[in-house]
Amino acid sequence: MANFLEQLPKHLQEIAERVNVLTPEAILTTPRIRFMDTRTCDLDSCVHSCTPEDVRILKEAAAKWLEQTPVSADSLFKIPARLKWSRVTFGCAALDQCTGGGVSIRGITEICGNSGVGKSQVLLQLSLSVQLPATLGGLGKGVAFICTEDAFPSRRLLQISKAFEARYPAEKLNFLGNIFIEHQYESEPLLDCISNRLPQLLQEHSIGLIVIDSVAAIFRLYTDFDKRARDMRRMVHALLSYADKYDCAVVCSNQMTATEETDETRMEDVPCLGLQWANLSRTRMRISKVPKQYKQGDQLLTVRKLEIVYSPETPNAFTEFLITAEGVVNVPKPSRPTAIKRKLI
Repeated sequence: MANFLEQLPKHLQEIAERVNVLTPEAILTTPRIRFMDTRTCDLDSCVHSCTPEDVRILKEAAAKWLEQTPVSADSLFKIPARLKWSRVTFGCAALDQCTGGGVSIRGITEICGNSGVGKSQVLLQLSLSVQLPATLGGLGKGVAFICTEDAFPSRRLLQISKAFEARYPAEKLNFLGNIFIEHQYESEPLLDCISNRLPQLLQEHSIGLIVIDSVAAIFRLYTDFDKRARDMRRMVHALLSYADKYDCAVVCSNQMTATEETDETRMEDVPCLGLQWANLSRTRMRISKVPKQYKQGDQLLTVRKLEIVYSPETPNAFTEFLITAEGVVNVPKPSRPTAIKRKLI
């Protein structure tokens, strides 16, 4: 769309090229905050030359351009396939290969597992990888992170973010500045936050990932199961509408509970909230510990397993990974012993 860009003032052309939004359709559908975003700037110069007035002029120019170009009515409702079915990378090749590229931006993805298996570690890494550009598997957007259990692990996030900065030095992203954190420990404040405060955040900032860690901490305390089902549907309906409107991924962690099998006398761990919640999520992944370890330096790291329990587009599969100081990584392949050649005497 070179002709469209050429008819813009020089500084507006530079703004569109800087954020890689080059077509009038993309300019109209891109949030204003992206044009004035500071994530791609150096930390010592987080000021863009773009102003709200520049964004208004840019969007008006795009609207006038499209007004003069006849289009079919159905094309206004079509989302580009690359955007509709895009995924957020885990930042770990093994997990991406198992899940078909990461977490889908369609529907709700549930990550369940027992306490201490690494669910929050995976969520923290997703909060960083979603900020990467699309060429690296991210969405180039921020994160809304809602904690319902313990306090947000800010020190651990800082540790992983340092590893990401070292891994992607050319991006110069301000990872910590694009994660918006909320703590809610009761159901009514949580629902009010999701229904009223979260939409305002989505309008003001470019958000590509919504995280709730975890749903079980809130809804497993209900004694009225009919009310619990209604409140869960209310929350899920709001989250799905945000995912569809803003093209963002929604990931919820879930705890496990022990249940006794009918045919045998042994206990089995199953995700909390039963079928009421299972029917609301689109994809369920389970994380567990594997009874084997990997030695890294002086440390023995427990091997973890991620398993896809159900998903509409990904077959049931599993893979193994490690949680290190740098975050979630592949299990290194064992090196083959070098063959010793013997000389014949």
